[in-house]
Amino acid sequence: MPIIAHPILQGVSPEQYDQVRTEVGWLERPSDGGYSHVTWWEGTDCHNIDAWQSEAAFSAFTENRLGPAMVKLEIMVEPEVTFHPAHEVYTPRSVRLT
Repeated sequence: MPIIAHPILQGVSPEQYDQVRTEVGWLERPSDGGYSHVTWWEGTDCHNIDAWQSEAAFSAFTENRLGPAMVKLEIMVEPEVTFHPAHEVYTPRSVRLT
């Protein structure tokens, strides 16, 4: 079942986020089962909204790609994730802002 994930990474800066993005390479090699990804900051906390094919697809990405990249970069923050069932995911085009 498609889901919406809202991960929060407390205290992760934009620079750290960019380092993780580069290490994981999700722009060059999209994640299996990932539909969309949006990021913003509230204070010092990094928020994301992701649409995924399933919670299992999200978990595989965090365990196999995101987690190891964060450990390698010594970013020891455990994501706080809230899941919601998706009613609709519409992605007409990809836009990279940074």
